[in-house]
Amino acid sequence: MNTKLDWKQIFQAVSDGLIVIDRRFQIRYVNPAFSLMTGKPESLLIGRTCYEVFQGPLCRSPECPVLRAGTGHGFVKYDGEDHCKCDSSVPSVVNVAALRNREGDLIGIVETVTDVSILKRTQRELIKSHERLRKAMGGIIQAMSLTIEKRDPYTAGHQRRVAKLCRAIGTEMKLEWECIQGLRMAAAIHDLGKINVPAAILNKPGVLSEHEIAIIRQHPQTAYEILKGIEFPWPIARSIHQHHERLDGSGYPQGLKGEQIILEARILAVADVVEAISNFRPYRQGLGIDQALMEIEKGRGIHYDPAVVDICLKVFSEWGFDFTTKYKRCASPAVNPR
Repeated sequence: MNTKLDWKQIFQAVSDGLIVIDRRFQIRYVNPAFSLMTGKPESLLIGRTCYEVFQGPLCRSPECPVLRAGTGHGFVKYDGEDHCKCDSSVPSVVNVAALRNREGDLIGIVETVTDVSILKRTQRELIKSHERLRKAMGGIIQAMSLTIEKRDPYTAGHQRRVAKLCRAIGTEMKLEWECIQGLRMAAAIHDLGKINVPAAILNKPGVLSEHEIAIIRQHPQTAYEILKGIEFPWPIARSIHQHHERLDGSGYPQGLKGEQIILEARILAVADVVEAISNFRPYRQGLGIDQALMEIEKGRGIHYDPAVVDICLKVFSEWGFDFTTKYKRCASPAVNPR
């Protein structure tokens, strides 16, 4: 039995597609797997140039993968769907390597084409699953927000408005989309802890006693205790826990200072104050946007992150942002702890 195999027999047995191209870009060999993946038989390929048969946006340009591999770039990898028009429905990844003789002179190119259809299908399924989970999470967050508003009708819509302003600030700060999504969700339930505050205190029209203020100030801690065990892909629990903290340490419940307060909480703090001052509360009439912006400007660098304050002011002055309409783009009173 003859066990000697030549390179063609080996290539024909390989499950990945293989194509050999000479230094003039003419196709010299393809294996059966390559023809099956591309839908082009060997008879239509041999002797023709690769850029004639498999036209792509990089063909005959300095960025051509074949040219790059042959001019000393080592292995070059590219997505077959993005570069090569093979009239094939099989997603593939292509590895390109130079063939050289013993003297090191370039004699050709070999491309290995790997079928990644299973991987692509798995990726699509994971993306769909992720989107379903995101929608479900958004629905749960919305239900939690509505539950809070049922107990505190005077601030109905407060969390939604704060979430809207947080999104605008995050967008203007050029935060990543995922970060903005987490910020919006934190804002949508930032008063979750008020579920543990008696309605008589929440809706009291007069000045709160020290004892009542102490109860109100427990709401960030209460929310944190509720949320800390949930593995959100964003720091929602920490953002809510810290949204009443202030840069100078005068906030609550932990008395954090400066960079101890995460960015999401610093944004949420500014948006919360602006909305709270500008709109109606049981203990006072709404004071309007101008008064609210004066408050954060006065506290810039003392209570509130100066960069966040500047962006918030810009959102109102340049975007024409308000709480009741869609984006036109894509002090001061003491801030009551409520």
